[in-house]
Amino acid sequence: MAELLPNIDVAVSVELVEFLERMARLGEESDKFEVERHCIHPGQRRTDIVNFRLIGESIHEGHGFQLIAYDDRPGRVNVEMRAARWLPDPPTKAVYIEAARGLAGELLRQYNREFGSRYRLRIGARHGKAFAMSELTTTLLERFTILANTSSLHFYDWQRFYALVRESRQEIPDYLLRSHLTKAGFSTQRAVELAEIYMHLWAFKKLR
Repeated sequence: MAELLPNIDVAVSVELVEFLERMARLGEESDKFEVERHCIHPGQRRTDIVNFRLIGESIHEGHGFQLIAYDDRPGRVNVEMRAARWLPDPPTKAVYIEAARGLAGELLRQYNREFGSRYRLRIGARHGKAFAMSELTTTLLERFTILANTSSLHFYDWQRFYALVRESRQEIPDYLLRSHLTKAGFSTQRAVELAEIYMHLWAFKKLR
């Protein structure tokens, strides 16, 4: 069973969007990251996301992290570590925390030096039991993976993928979804892309 990974966030005193933009700029100027900005704003609530993809070498394939700010959680920015393939995969809690301190933590220290702040990563255990996939989620996932054209999804494949989000009451952890997709025959890159789409769809679903 995969080890339970911790929640990581940063308590900030400035506007969330301003903090994200400052971090994005620092990431770009460092020449260490490819930076992507996203905003999900389907209604009254808004979610801002900044992706930091590591350019240099790492023991983890496709390594990076995300900063996520929900406008209904003022003063809090979530930090989520990403990798197309971890070493080991899935990552242990210790490996995940080390990655957070090495990437997000280092950029945050640079932020503190430039803006005279004292922000830090807040690392805490997730509440509850380890993730256990329900029968419904398992059925929906298998329906998609077994029937999908792994090289090029067609219309009905996408319908089954959307159903995995729409009909399930569980959000599958990123690393676990990627593992299932690669085992089903998807390339590592395609599994990462689908996992990111899945994450954005769930973010939209939570705003409803």
